[in-house]
Amino acid sequence: MTTQTTSAAHEVLTALRAAARGTVIGPGDPDYDRLRTIMYGGLDQHPAAIARVVDAADIAAVLDVARRTGHELAIRSGGHSGAGHSSTEGGIVLDVRELRELDVDVDGRTAWAGSGLTGADVSTALAEHGLAVGFGDTGSVGIAGITLGGGGGYLVRKHGLTIDSLLAADIVTADGSSIESTPTTSRTSSGRSGAAAGTSASPPASAIGSRSFPGSSAASSSCRRRRRPWPASSPRPRRLRTSCPRSRT
Repeated sequence: MTTQTTSAAHEVLTALRAAARGTVIGPGDPDYDRLRTIMYGGLDQHPAAIARVVDAADIAAVLDVARRTGHELAIRSGGHSGAGHSSTEGGIVLDVRELRELDVDVDGRTAWAGSGLTGADVSTALAEHGLAVGFGDTGSVGIAGITLGGGGGYLVRKHGLTIDSLLAADIVTADGSSIESTPTTSRTSSGRSGAAAGTSASPPASAIGSRSFPGSSAASSSCRRRRRPWPASSPRPRRLRTSCPRSRT
């Protein structure tokens, strides 16, 4: 690593630690190798910094630093991108795995989930109430990535893709703005980072396979033909609010 490269890496670490409330990990930190590792082998990337964001404001702060310093940005949830998009060589990893809030409205069969949750996290919580969302076939997949990628899995023939259950999402745009987006509206967000998705009556466990469910979405009704947008005038569910235990990765 050249002196110029070392100086740039130090600059971005300093800027991120000053701007974000979450932990920022650099190459010299003990957890660096564990946190930079992604699911697929053969990809050994070394980011200049890993920013473990704790809310939407942190996400906006990381985006701002990446823009000002010119560093490449990678978004990491479960780390299952086969193309290696969950990491970067010499850039910034925006790590959402600390966003683990989960609100389940059993009667309404909806949920609001943080984008750091895995399919297994959400599936386990929903299964206690006989509910399910299809999240592929691997429990460790991040719900954010699989939802945005469509999300095929064991429940797809009966209940559609993961994204077919998506009702709404709190997102942070590239310019740092936080908005809540539904199929019919887009408005200033409350500042959380997550999404709404629809749950369905859960089939037997054997039919679910690994029972993975996407955790950064809030859920809707049983199948895509019955899904409905989150009413703009209705508050989000606050029942059974939990924070799923932090995963080892």
